[in-house]
Amino acid sequence: MRSSIRTRLAAVITAVAVAVGGGIALAAPAHAAATYVGTMKAGTTLVAGDQVTSNNGQYRLVMQGDGNLVQYGIGNTVMYASGTAGKAGATAVFGTDGVLTLRLAGKAFKQWGTGGQRGLDFGVRPDGTMRSMSTAKKVLWAINSYQDRITAGAVILPGTVLRSDNGNGRTFTMQADGNLVQYLSGKAAWSSSTSGHPGAWAALQTDGNLVVYGTDKRALWSSRTSTAGAGQLLVQLDSNVVLYGGQSTRVWSTRAVTGLLWPVASIKISGRYGDDRGAGHTPRYHQGTDAAVGSGTAVYASGSGTVTEAVANHPSYGNYVVVKYGLTTVLTAHLSVIEVKKGQNVAKSTEIAKSGNTGQSTGPHVHVETRVNGTLKDPISLLHFR
Repeated sequence: MRSSIRTRLAAVITAVAVAVGGGIALAAPAHAAATYVGTMKAGTTLVAGDQVTSNNGQYRLVMQGDGNLVQYGIGNTVMYASGTAGKAGATAVFGTDGVLTLRLAGKAFKQWGTGGQRGLDFGVRPDGTMRSMSTAKKVLWAINSYQDRITAGAVILPGTVLRSDNGNGRTFTMQADGNLVQYLSGKAAWSSSTSGHPGAWAALQTDGNLVVYGTDKRALWSSRTSTAGAGQLLVQLDSNVVLYGGQSTRVWSTRAVTGLLWPVASIKISGRYGDDRGAGHTPRYHQGTDAAVGSGTAVYASGSGTVTEAVANHPSYGNYVVVKYGLTTVLTAHLSVIEVKKGQNVAKSTEIAKSGNTGQSTGPHVHVETRVNGTLKDPISLLHFR
């Protein structure tokens, strides 16, 4: 076996250099790459170009020629990477002890699992997770990667599961029976009502329409959003599945949007709550979330509330507005224009300001800060995108 591996390695052309979230450039290895569908058995070695896929091929774990072990999702989204680029010629070995090890020149430099148990196989599941199994039911360890969105032009094949996060409480599944279903804590919350069509699949079209097609390519269900333009479908942490059109505005969702809304009609984020901004920043850790919109974008109230502050020329926030909604306050900052006054009552359709680049700001955006009973909270956990 070692000699065959050496022969394959000698023929490898250095393949892909990928960093998570970065660009993807592909170069095919010279050997005939092996693909393991669903699982690979204990004792298997992956060399450059070899991959393990979910049963329908939508999730792929690839041993790259640069030494990086990378998982790709729908639309070649990078879901996970070992962070080991720069070790060209590395191999991934799944041992009979259940441990997955990256090796270079016979020496291990990274591994998953602790060993001491009998490993049966290692696989990529339809929800994107990667697991080492000792029996058909016992999981030795897992890498909980996930995909929470798809973009225009992508398809969701039978068996594929999208998830909002590492848990299983909020999922969107294209079932083998042809039904597209949203599950919340294991219970169906919405479906396309297309069961009875085994093999059906869903497509997010470039015209903005989400469609379930039968195996005969006949449309079984659609979101009726064909004028929305190319956007994305997102399985959200707020227990909603939302389709955003070409203008990044909500055009369809599985559930009605209630509660407090995001202050701009965009889902583009340039800075997140809790980001470490480095020494010298006060406060060092980002207290809000930044909406990446250009100057002059309309800023709206998040619901029915009262303006408690409308301040111009603050040294840090620039022009900013604070609105109180019961126990929750929402601050929007770096505004170019303030359009409300302290004490004014507002509704979710009220335009309170225009976005800008005032105060300590390095570019046009809206800084959004939320507090509940005076305590800072992550805005994304409280506010729903429009």
